[in-house]
Amino acid sequence: MLRGAIIGFGEVARHGHWPAYEKSREAKIVAVVDRTDERREFARNLLPGVATFSTIEELATGAEIDFVDICTPPALHGEPMLSALGKGWNVLCEKPLLLDPVELEKARSLATEVGRAIVPVHNWKYAPIVRQATQLLRSGIIGQPRRVEIETLRIQDCAVADPDHPNWRRDPAIAGGGILMDHGWHAIYLARHWFGEAPNDVRASLHRSTNNGVEDEATLTLTFPTGSAKIFLTWRAEVRRNAMRLIGERGEIAIDDDTLRVGDESFCFESALSAGSHHADWFAAMLPDVMASFRRPEAAGESLEEAALCLSVIRSAYQNPM
Repeated sequence: MLRGAIIGFGEVARHGHWPAYEKSREAKIVAVVDRTDERREFARNLLPGVATFSTIEELATGAEIDFVDICTPPALHGEPMLSALGKGWNVLCEKPLLLDPVELEKARSLATEVGRAIVPVHNWKYAPIVRQATQLLRSGIIGQPRRVEIETLRIQDCAVADPDHPNWRRDPAIAGGGILMDHGWHAIYLARHWFGEAPNDVRASLHRSTNNGVEDEATLTLTFPTGSAKIFLTWRAEVRRNAMRLIGERGEIAIDDDTLRVGDESFCFESALSAGSHHADWFAAMLPDVMASFRRPEAAGESLEEAALCLSVIRSAYQNPM
């Protein structure tokens, strides 16, 4: 069993990651690193027997681990990632993986040098309804995919736990962007996953409530060698909902929150895609693949390239909006 430490014990760590580790037979969390006294105390109360530290340097001298799971806000991913790799630890990291392509290349090079893996939390691929849709697509039931449509409707941005930055998702210095960097990251890797290739053109339309604010609505069009994807994201919707369509040469696969439709058949799932924000069950389904990558770091290259593509597409959208 691999031993790990959670870096940043906020909402996603508490409600999305820890419940999955608690049931895992492959990974065990033995430590938590958090800069605040309150969250370290919360971790000690919630996780009996788990050591807590205020810095990674304290962790390095106080616990023996194999990996870290970085759950800090986006702008705070790089430093613990590079530090962990330098200490010979594998890295699992929440999205967006990194905000700067130079820092990403530095992390990639260091991971190769020390023979360790960097794995992004691309957990939407592991949602039961998405996994079923992907299996149907791979079976050839609709033929070659030609168009993908992804729609994410939210009434507002997700609440956060950091008392110093209660609205960091709307702070570009911390979040790196708005809804495109947040929900759009998931949509981009799903589109790439389904087409099996990188897009060769990116077009974006962004809406900002203020001149200095992040985008709260985005429309993204990705052109792939064999098709296209249209992605619509908003924090200004009247309802919370997720919908996806995979349109192929011989039909389509449609996801409407908790319902999967293929031709005349419909399948209802227990939980809707838009239900909640932390998805411990998706994270639990992903963990075996993460642990396999940690045991064979050379196998982690594909997921890291997927994250690099997400960052490249989003930066292109920000630099050249329509």
